[in-house]
Amino acid sequence: MATKQKGTQPFVVGLDIGYSNVKRVSGYADDIDPEVVVRPAQAAPMSSLNGNSTLKEGEHYVHVNNVPWVGFVSPGRAGVKRELHADYPATDLYRALFNASISDACKDGRTEIDHLITGLPVNQSRNPDLVERLTKQLSGTHVVAPKREITVHKVTVLPQPVGILNHIYAYHPDAEILDESVVLVLDPGFFSVDWVVFRRGDIVRDSSDSSMDAMSALLDAVNAEIAKDFGGNGPGRDKIEIALQSGKQYVYLYGDAVELAPYIQRASSVVAPKALLNMKQQMRFLEGEAIDYVLSGGGGGEYYLEAAKDVFPRSKVLSPPAPVAPVASVAYGYFLQHQ
Repeated sequence: MATKQKGTQPFVVGLDIGYSNVKRVSGYADDIDPEVVVRPAQAAPMSSLNGNSTLKEGEHYVHVNNVPWVGFVSPGRAGVKRELHADYPATDLYRALFNASISDACKDGRTEIDHLITGLPVNQSRNPDLVERLTKQLSGTHVVAPKREITVHKVTVLPQPVGILNHIYAYHPDAEILDESVVLVLDPGFFSVDWVVFRRGDIVRDSSDSSMDAMSALLDAVNAEIAKDFGGNGPGRDKIEIALQSGKQYVYLYGDAVELAPYIQRASSVVAPKALLNMKQQMRFLEGEAIDYVLSGGGGGEYYLEAAKDVFPRSKVLSPPAPVAPVASVAYGYFLQHQ
């Protein structure tokens, strides 16, 4: 990793705490190769872990309200109910994932983060009270363990798709053209598909919104497609998500391995166009003005690319380029925001 000597540049953390994964990009402000980490967005009080309390690789011990928790719990180990609602940042689960993230970012012994940049779904980012609440919540000194404190000096909260735009602006050869264009940015996450329209680099007022036809709906559709072929109820959304989080291309059903790719293709061909068509109907304010580019990133971006080409056939459809995988594109764009 190319870094400057400690203290010569601000230490910056771009943090995207999603419903499926936590993505963190951290380093000094002028790092050309910051650390990129993707972990499961699961955490649980230590007393409720499935299996023994010995931490597995990647899991992180933290405290939340004086209660011992484990963050980044391996898929299937968290014995607590999934938090899938709009007030996610107010939950102990979110706090555990945040504490684990800043603790892991400071594993070299540092105790301060100069600038932490994160985001909210676009419909929440338009609410100044929610932005202020999250800013205050993440700022200041955090007790991440009984004898460890980390201070976050500055917090910036962005609409989540801005991270994707920042990432593509920084590396794509069309960056100058993008700056003069009308650009639709899609951020398909687990809970919602967020979208924002930019006109010549500025957010179009009231152009952002969210659709609930997101990764959770896609996984339900994958399960239903498998059930059609094999009978019964299918493997279930959780088993499919755990397989994908673990990097597996298959899921076990009745003791046999079922390849996921064809079922994801079938499901996304139904779910993704529905979300994008609903979105297009809400974009009547652009009537008479073309969408020049559609940018799709985030954890579910790859599943929406083909649908975007069909729904916006004359627009150029782009996904985030190297150096990081699309799943971390939002966090990487947050990191770049400081620059």
